[in-house]
Amino acid sequence: MTGDSFRTTSDVARYEAWYRTPWGRYAEAEELRLLIEMARPRRGVTALEVGCGTARMLLRMLGKEVDARGIEPAPGMREFAHARLDCAGYRCDRLIAATAEGLPFNDRTFDLVYAITVLEFVKDVERALDEMARVCRDRLFIGALNARSIYGTRILRGEAGETLSQAQLQTPSDLTCLVRKRVRPRRIDVRTTLIGGFTEDLLELAAQRELDLRLRTKRCALGGFIGLVAEL
Repeated sequence: MTGDSFRTTSDVARYEAWYRTPWGRYAEAEELRLLIEMARPRRGVTALEVGCGTARMLLRMLGKEVDARGIEPAPGMREFAHARLDCAGYRCDRLIAATAEGLPFNDRTFDLVYAITVLEFVKDVERALDEMARVCRDRLFIGALNARSIYGTRILRGEAGETLSQAQLQTPSDLTCLVRKRVRPRRIDVRTTLIGGFTEDLLELAAQRELDLRLRTKRCALGGFIGLVAEL
């Protein structure tokens, strides 16, 4: 979840603090699970994370020995991400300043291109998808907030904070149609997770975890997070 909304150090601090909440940690784990299960990144494959924020997911991919790089337009996010990569022993040139609508790479550069809660905030979604497909030669993964969910409803009502109120949400079917139109993949798979909304109640969170686990094989379309993989 990146972009011009994160201009200051305090903005980035709030972003990082959200991931330290119990629900934030769970949400991040579920996002990573879908990325790994659906996009199947393997050791040595080349990957690009579009809108990598503070490099939380990028670092996890590098830890799996994926040859991953990231782009991030927000200076505050990039500064934090550079420090995070440096502390983990990775070269900071793995992260560059760029937007989703203008990726500075040659055609078909990466095996995997992925973006997690990024398209909701870009100025030109179709252009961003075109660019992601252009630099990808195998699999494209989109993680998005679901308008057709408890969490999405809160966002649309303006109840999830100032930054999320700027998000342009889609349903799983909307996102699928858009990817089919712009990317023209040979195959698409769509799943959702995070059936409940943000909570600070640990008992409620435990119930959400159990429900998410039960619904994994049901292809429920009501989870707050959409995972879509397109095979090119």
